[in-house]
Amino acid sequence: MNHYEKPIVLANEDIAEGVYAASGSADCWSVAAYSVQDWNGSHNVFEVDITHSDSVEHISTASTVTLAFNNALTDAYTENNWDCSYSGNTVTVTRESHANAYQSGDHATYKVWVKAADEATTKALSCTGATISCTKTVNVQGKGGDGN
Repeated sequence: MNHYEKPIVLANEDIAEGVYAASGSADCWSVAAYSVQDWNGSHNVFEVDITHSDSVEHISTASTVTLAFNNALTDAYTENNWDCSYSGNTVTVTRESHANAYQSGDHATYKVWVKAADEATTKALSCTGATISCTKTVNVQGKGGDGN
């Protein structure tokens, strides 16, 4: 993704489902998040999809994804015990040591479970924004600390 354009979010009170409303990118990663199950008995399940550029040379030791939702959250967690926190309508997930992203085009998906005040609000949650940042380390050829 060479040029990022922020998506337009439209609200329609008559529709209970909001799928695939968010995407964003860092200089090396792109990210998107969308609901894959609006109710699992307690949470709305979102899939986070990240892809590393195959044209940027560096080792990526961590990525941090921040997701914004349309309502305040009362709980959030992710798989694999990654660092996950929430505040208000925002969830932040950090994946440590997930990839050697040296021109790799690495791609990963993972789930985030989010909950709002009640069942109806939880089912109606939609991701309204997603951003990603990357912790870069110089590779063995001496490149990449700055993402080049």
